Amino acid sequence: MTEKDNKKKSFNPLADRVEKRTKEVAEKSEKIVNEGLGILEDFIFKLLEVRPHDYKPREFRKKDRGDEE
Repeated sequence: MTEKDNKKKSFNPLADRVEKRTKEVAEKSEKIVNEGLGILEDFIFKLLEVRPHDYKPREFRKKDRGDEE
């Protein structure tokens, strides 16, 4: 069937247009979400590659150097 035949046989063309537009919006939204998740995934992997320096609280550093208050 062609699109014209489909429109002629439709009992509610407005509902058909709404359904078509809803599908278009859903596909675009899905694409945007997937791209965003891909960016977030890349960001998380880059964060995992970075290793923080050993953290020593200030009081322990002073005691290790021999400085006492």
